[in-house]
Amino acid sequence: MVTIKVGPLADSGDLYPFIPLIEGKVKPEGINLEFEVITTVQDTNEKVLKKDVDVAVPSAAMYPYIQQDYYVIGEAVASAIDGITGMPILSTSPLTLEDLKNSRVIVHGHNTTAYTLYKLLIGKYRKLVIIKKVLDEIKGLGKEGDVLVAVHELKMMYALEKLGIKVHRIASMWELWKQVAGNAPMPMGMVVVNKDLGKDIAIKFKEAYLKSKVYAEKHLDEIIKKDAEIMREAHNENIEEEIIRKTIWADIQEYNVPLADVKRGLETFYKLTAERGILPKVINLDII
Repeated sequence: MVTIKVGPLADSGDLYPFIPLIEGKVKPEGINLEFEVITTVQDTNEKVLKKDVDVAVPSAAMYPYIQQDYYVIGEAVASAIDGITGMPILSTSPLTLEDLKNSRVIVHGHNTTAYTLYKLLIGKYRKLVIIKKVLDEIKGLGKEGDVLVAVHELKMMYALEKLGIKVHRIASMWELWKQVAGNAPMPMGMVVVNKDLGKDIAIKFKEAYLKSKVYAEKHLDEIIKKDAEIMREAHNENIEEEIIRKTIWADIQEYNVPLADVKRGLETFYKLTAERGILPKVINLDII
């Protein structure tokens, strides 16, 4: 029996499709799954670069560096098609886009899609501040950094409100993306599968993942409780179930974009970033 090391990301929106697999509600035939929940996006990016896991949810911006080693599950690419989770740029003081070139910018990590989009769509900043954890980012806003690219927008806005921190919305990556990419979806994260497993096994896992995703979307109340438990263990923080529900709802929209549109968004993203020398060129977008 083949064993697959699966590294779900401890973010409710990316985590929910994996929960029925974790709970054994869905089982791939002839495959044993070992799970290691990964706390942050940057940690995920580093693990796939070292091939420490067979399945994970890295940033879309990571794919050019791992394209020889991983397949992309086409139906598991988080793609923004509206402004609901469009990565707003937040600050504690009123700033303009022009002000950003003299600002300290907080992002999750060097290899994240958020930072890549910032380089593509805005470009300049005075200092880059890397804070891996969502709630730590919020606490750093106004202290360690002047502006924040809010990837996990719903959780961030909720936490900011609870902390009594009032923020200004300067713009969003989605608004700026539309100006250069038209109506192409904006890729954010993706589920990838190690090519060393072989294509047949990778497709078997994909089929199980999609069944798990469907199960999760049909049994949200059950999934949300487990999601909250996993998030609490991973982040040592209590995140209210209502925020988890809203986060999952937003990501359900992103993970159910038609495959043709997903491909168009990825192709546009990799073309623009390669032309600007921001990311290596993608030779083969290997989607299963």
